[in-house]
Parts: sequence; C-alpha cells; structure tokens
Amino acid sequence: MTEVVGIQAVSFPIEGLKVTVAGPELCDLCNKQAAFHHERAGAYAKQHSSLQDAQIEAMQYSNGDPKKALADKQAEHENKSRELTFIAEHIKRDAEYLLDRSALAEIGVIRSSRGFF
Repeated sequence: MTEVVGIQAVSFPIEGLKVTVAGPELCDLCNKQAAFHHERAGAYAKQHSSLQDAQIEAMQYSNGDPKKALADKQAEHENKSRELTFIAEHIKRDAEYLLDRSALAEIGVIRSSRGFF
C-alpha cells in the first residue's frame, strides 16, 4: 500500500497474504455462498422430514438424536445464509475490500483449512 505524505510517497507493507476484491465481486461471492447455504438448509430439512415421517427415534448407541442433529445442521446453514445475505446487502459497491484467508473461506472462495495447521 502506498500513501502520499507531503511530496514523498511512502509504502507500507501489507501484513500476511491478502487479496483485494472489488465491492460488486464481493457482493456476488456472498450471494453465491448464501444460496449454497440456503440449498444445504433445504436438504437437511428434507432429511429431517423423512426421519419424522419414518418416526425414527434416538438410540443410545448412535450417540444422539439424528433428528436433532439434522435440525441443528439446518439451522446452522439457515443462519449462515442470512448472515451472508445481510453482508451482501451492506457492501459498498464503489469500495475495495482486503480479504485474508479466513474471509475467503467464509465466502466460499477456498475451503476452510481446519485440521491442516
């Protein structure tokens, strides 16, 4: 990054690996990832409904309630979809955003690296 101070330009290093993304592209990426999470929430809702229709009950040996697990995953994806939709609606279209690895994973550009480090 370069900043003009008086007559002389001064460069400042960017800490870490970061990517500059224009507002409209970031908005599109957020909306795309929100749609993905909305779709996943629907898939979990369908699976949950199937278990309800089949009257599947929790079993002690299965380490929990499969209906609750599916409902929890559905809620998780619904929440992520709402969050990303909100972010997309509030992005300044004329701005550029400096994104790190965490932000890129959040918007679906890369997979989360959980377990690699």
